[in-house]
Amino acid sequence: MLALTALIVTPPRPLWPANTILAKAVAAHPDQPQLQRAQKVYQVYRQRADPLAGIRERFPENLKVIGFMGTDDDLDISLWKPYGSRRVEPFLIRDSSGHMRQLGIEYAVVSGLNLADKHVTIDDWLQKIGAELVFSTNATMTVSQGAEPWYLVRLKP
Repeated sequence: MLALTALIVTPPRPLWPANTILAKAVAAHPDQPQLQRAQKVYQVYRQRADPLAGIRERFPENLKVIGFMGTDDDLDISLWKPYGSRRVEPFLIRDSSGHMRQLGIEYAVVSGLNLADKHVTIDDWLQKIGAELVFSTNATMTVSQGAEPWYLVRLKP
């Protein structure tokens, strides 16, 4: 019975209309932080399988390699889609543009949280690496972190 309960309420794929019921519960009881937290968990996990879809939509057609610089908790799953169409190359903040080019990277997705953790602004990093900002958005990878900035950048020729 416990295993069945866990299966039914699991946030990534609930077997009940979690978002609908929790939205109504929060509206009826706005002073309940537990309900608000539960609603947020289900909302985040609903999109967790593709959190960077908004950035992927901005990729140039036929992009075969995309760089990725995120934190240890960040997911690059969105960047692989459609599966088999491109390769995702991770890199570090200390890597040079030359190293990135050796990996075949012209475009990269960069986590604002990763930059903040290293005490670097996006503008400083872009100048250092010789890149330009193409697009920026906010995405939520975890409930505890909330929405964080994400950037699509292009290495200058």
